[in-house]
Parts: sequence; C-alpha cells; structure tokens
Amino acid sequence: MFQNKINNYRYFSNKLKFCCKTYDYFVYGKSESGQNLYAFHKGSYKNKQLLITGGMHAREYISSEIVFKLLRDYDLKTGCYFIPIVNPDGVKLSMNGINAVKNKDYKKMLLRFNNQSKNFSMWKANVRGVDLNLNFDAMWGESKYSKVVPGARGFAGEYPISEKENLNLLNFIEKKYIIMSLAYHSKGKVVYYGFEKLCKKVKKQSKNIAKFIAKNLHYKAIQSKGSTGGLSDYLYYKMKIPSFTIELGSDKLLHPIKLSESEKIYKNQYKMLKKLIKKYVK
Repeated sequence: MFQNKINNYRYFSNKLKFCCKTYDYFVYGKSESGQNLYAFHKGSYKNKQLLITGGMHAREYISSEIVFKLLRDYDLKTGCYFIPIVNPDGVKLSMNGINAVKNKDYKKMLLRFNNQSKNFSMWKANVRGVDLNLNFDAMWGESKYSKVVPGARGFAGEYPISEKENLNLLNFIEKKYIIMSLAYHSKGKVVYYGFEKLCKKVKKQSKNIAKFIAKNLHYKAIQSKGSTGGLSDYLYYKMKIPSFTIELGSDKLLHPIKLSESEKIYKNQYKMLKKLIKKYVK
C-alpha cells in the first residue's frame, strides 16, 4: 500500500487507516465537510513534545507524504505528534477534483470561486475558500497580498481562526507540551524563520535553529518578511513555541508536486530531525 504512488486521495485515506491501526492516534476534531482530523504520536508522552504538520495547503500534499514518512521512520524516545493532513477537505479537492465534494451548496460555491472550472489541482484553500495559513491570529489580514473574497488562495477568512480546521488544531496544541513545531509546505528548499513581531533575542534564537535545519537539509534559511496569519507565526508569537516553515522541493518542480518525487525530497529529512532533537530538545 505504501508503495502505490497514485495522485488520488484514496491513497491518503488508506494511509490514515493503516496509521490508525499501527500508531497511537487522536481525532482532534472535524473538518468543514466533516472529515476526521488526525494526529499520530510516537515516543514518550512525558515532558517535551514536538509537533510536525503537513497538508496545510491543498495542492502541497507532497508535504503530507513527507510527514507520513517521518512518522513511519521515527524511533526516538522524545515524544512527537504528527499531523500529516491539516486540511483534508482541500487536499481531497485538489487531488480528486470537484466530484470529491458531496455537498451541493459547497460544490456550486466552489465552482463559482474557481471560475466554473472543475480543475482544482492548483487549489490551496479549504472548501470555504479560506487559506488556512493566513487565518491565524498573528498580524491577521495585514498582508498586502491578501484577497478580500474567498478563492483558491489568498483569502484570510472573515476573522482570525474562523476555520474549523485551525480552531481544532489550536485547541489540540494548547493541551500538549509542545516545545517546537515544524510546518511542512512546498516548494523552494527554504526554511522560513523569525516572524517580524518577535523580539530581537527570540529572532536570533530562531535564526540559529533555522540555519541548523537548513544546513542539514541543504536548504536556505530565510527570515520571514511580510508573513501574516501563518501557523508558525502564531505559535512563535502567541504561544512562545519555536516554529519553522520548511518549503519542500526544488522551485523547478511544478505544483502540485507529484508523489513520485517524494523519495528524492525525503532525503535528509529524518537525519535532520534526529540531529535537531539532539541539539535543541533537551
């Protein structure tokens, strides 16, 4: 099952079923369309915990594949929560198209948002047309690139944390002793750090960790500028959790990155994670 690389959401559905049978798991809520939101855990539940997320942006489901691989390979004592698919409705829509949406009202709405095209392969948002990684309460809505209407990308929502996926995620995180977060996206081979509202001392700490991650992945560490409403922004700024956004894959690859590229992209990811934990999680 894990070797059957098909760009269809059934592939991820099967992985979720397998992981629920194999690892400790939590259903921490429901998505807008009623899909379960899953978190998996490996390692000790005592003391400090890590958080690794993927699948925030629909078309970036290569990030979900990488998080599934990290979950599979993780063998450390340090506790780690893995959330491979933050935005299951959006990922399913991007992979399977409009027929993935059963609700007739949402189907009509989404087709309107997408200029009546049934091709949703480039979709980033959830099924309400909200970009989940702009919807957190960290300079929410202040980006000059934000759009004022729902659509494939760029709409931050009607208000901060308006989306079920984000509200449920934060409620889950608040109950855990998370001390570091890695948010996987695509693409560019970049590690983003240093939300602009952070103080100088924290920015310096953030830069050092990001440079360590980037060095071990052969990526570039870049300070976030103009970033608003992101999960990493929120966790670092509001919850004091060091958080980094890792953009997977070369810029030469086209969205959505095919799952067949995952082995190449996964190279060094787990080695980096082990080194990161050894150096910064004590």
